[in-house]
Amino acid sequence: MCGTNIILKPVKPAMMMNLRMIHGVALLGVLGLGGCLQADGPTDDSSSGASSSSTGPASSETGSETGSTTDLSTTDAGDTSSTTAPSGSCGDGVVDPGEECDDAAANADDAACTAACLRNTCGDGKLWSGHEDCDDGPANADSATCTGACTVAACGDGKLQAGVEACDDGVNDGAYGSCSADCSARAAHCGDGLLDPEEECDSEDPSCLGTCRVASSCLRVHEAEPELPSGVRTIYPLVLTNGVEVYCDMVSDGGGYTLLKVDIDSAVNDLPYPAKKAETKCAEFGMHLFIPRSPDHLLAAHAIATTPNAAPQGGGLKTFGQDYLQILGIYPQKAGVSCLGKPLVPSNCPQWAASDGGPWYISKVITNASEPDPADACAGCSMIYTWNPNGSVKSYKTLPAPGGSSLRFMCDVGDKRPE
Repeated sequence: MCGTNIILKPVKPAMMMNLRMIHGVALLGVLGLGGCLQADGPTDDSSSGASSSSTGPASSETGSETGSTTDLSTTDAGDTSSTTAPSGSCGDGVVDPGEECDDAAANADDAACTAACLRNTCGDGKLWSGHEDCDDGPANADSATCTGACTVAACGDGKLQAGVEACDDGVNDGAYGSCSADCSARAAHCGDGLLDPEEECDSEDPSCLGTCRVASSCLRVHEAEPELPSGVRTIYPLVLTNGVEVYCDMVSDGGGYTLLKVDIDSAVNDLPYPAKKAETKCAEFGMHLFIPRSPDHLLAAHAIATTPNAAPQGGGLKTFGQDYLQILGIYPQKAGVSCLGKPLVPSNCPQWAASDGGPWYISKVITNASEPDPADACAGCSMIYTWNPNGSVKSYKTLPAPGGSSLRFMCDVGDKRPE
């Protein structure tokens, strides 16, 4: 077209405004004509006026011709309606409100994002390929064919499949307390009524605990039943045919201290009863003369000694009193050597020791600066103690052999130590 001589009539301002309102394509057509005019000849006012009659049709024809070939509103940019989900819907690849995920065409019930745009999780009833062995939805359970972890139940997985397995502890080696290799039965175990080499007892006898150990101390009772409170209980020391009533402290230092009261103030006693003789009496119950192990243990023992609770052994009838703590199983290791003016604890008084070599405690406060008396201290002799109402030691004093004596004392097992 640029090769044709076209004479255009001057465009009035109103017409120029109308041209500006035409779609971008029409305006570009006019601009193209302008380029041709500039190239073909002069555009002065005199020639424009002479050719006004021919401009209209040319302009009209050009606009029409341009519109028919460059109409963008009908241009085909590619129809994707058949392969892409509508915007705002599951499958469009965008996580919209109400969706947990959206992997577009990858959405599938066996994929990470389901066809409903929900994350594939164990228990939804949809088997996620490569991640789940099974998924029975709400029926998943550790006792079912498909476990709560979406794995297929199998012998040795440590989950007891109801109606199929009798025992499955995940070890299944047939050892004591375990299961048979095929999960068909339990191996020898506590509670089967058979006395196995690993057991002290296995019966419904009250002396036999649920751990298949004899209830020979409060510590053993505490280990078998940690929730039991402190109180009077019957234990069965291995040296006795029958049980004996004791007080079980199930609190101090984690619980498990055994305390037995002995009162030999009767027609059969042969005074005096110093520590060595008291130790012999305690041994009849499989115990030793009481040794306070810690501050809490000492306070508990004082409370038990000074209140009525377990009946005393030995023939006497006095159920409580501070004289139950007059002698203790703590002795100088060598006669004439002690820890004059020192606190009565092992770190400050290493010359004194408990009868079983274990921890002991009397006081970190020096009550009698002149005691223990080096002149009277004798090996295997207990001092004689008095106590304040709050359980702290009031006084302690060594005596010549055989040392301090008492008609009443307490015994303990010694298997419980401070934590």
